[in-house]
Amino acid sequence: MNQVLVTGANRGIGLELTRQCLLRGDQVFAACRNPQEAVELQALEAGFEQLTLLQMDVTIPDSLKAARQAVETLTPSLNLLFNNAGIGSHGETITSVRLEDILQALEVNAIAPMMVVQEFYDLLRVGRSPRVINVSSEAGSLARARSGRGYSYQGSKAALNMYTRALAFDRNMRGIIVIALHPGWVRTDMGGSMAPLSPAEAVQGILQVADGLTEADTGKFFTYDGREHPW
Repeated sequence: MNQVLVTGANRGIGLELTRQCLLRGDQVFAACRNPQEAVELQALEAGFEQLTLLQMDVTIPDSLKAARQAVETLTPSLNLLFNNAGIGSHGETITSVRLEDILQALEVNAIAPMMVVQEFYDLLRVGRSPRVINVSSEAGSLARARSGRGYSYQGSKAALNMYTRALAFDRNMRGIIVIALHPGWVRTDMGGSMAPLSPAEAVQGILQVADGLTEADTGKFFTYDGREHPW
């Protein structure tokens, strides 16, 4: 059994990660800002005793600390951390992009995942084959950037990719595998109804990637189907 923490677990990819991890027998800590409003998560909680819902705002240090303390009462370690919580942006141009939107995207999509790792570091460090999966996007690839997808989102995912590399090669993270992962274009609130992948299809691939990681993979950028993505 893995001990798994999923952020942004109330919908989309995070909800499906929670569901599939539970179905395979993992102990799952599903974190979101308002679990009392997460109807689908609550339904899962009723059916799986190994699921714990956590109130967590990834941008608030006290919220992270309280969530970590709650997890510590139930397990001494974590094996898998999915930094999945994120926000998108649409239709930004140089004439319309706003400073507050850029800063919010950087805070949620790039800085918060690093702070989550810091808060849960002691649990990861003693985990069995601990892995950190930072859910990124092909939109954060500098090598593939050919069109505008929104300054806030693109920039924040590029920053997350850099933080992923820095974490992977931090000597204090030795023994903890850290990767960035593009989940594909998925039919979620963020991805939209035209996306070719269902959350179930994407998450099946994501879990296969996560389960197959070795220490040689730390610091890499993968797609949901196991291919390396250019930075």
